[in-house]
Amino acid sequence: MATDLATIPTIEQAWRSLTSVEKPRAEYYLGKASRAIRRRWPDVDQRILNPNDYLTADDVSDVVVQMVLSAVDVPPVRGAKSFSEGVGPMSRSATLLAGSTNPTEIHGWMVEVFEGRSAALPVFHSPPSGNYEGLLIWPEGRC
Repeated sequence: MATDLATIPTIEQAWRSLTSVEKPRAEYYLGKASRAIRRRWPDVDQRILNPNDYLTADDVSDVVVQMVLSAVDVPPVRGAKSFSEGVGPMSRSATLLAGSTNPTEIHGWMVEVFEGRSAALPVFHSPPSGNYEGLLIWPEGRC
């Protein structure tokens, strides 16, 4: 079994101390996020160990921590676009940019960490012209 690409202490440094209810959930999602990254980039472990590669263990850990936080720090309703809560005179509300139901979804900035670019580049193919340029010249322009 491969080790997780981040740790509980790293998550706690990035966020806060986890409760006894959150720790088992975070441990599960650490494994799930690590497996998702290894499925998409099977050479990630070798790249981390390669001193000539720009990818470091800290870079990968940053990605995994964000994936785990999106699974542990969730709104009360899964996949919600917004939520609010109040306790006494205090209240807070938030509108989420994306309500994905997959907390370990790989976002564009994560791809950029691994591949150096954030999105797939467009690919364009066009057939050869076939010498039809003359059709585009109006009769007034012909000599």
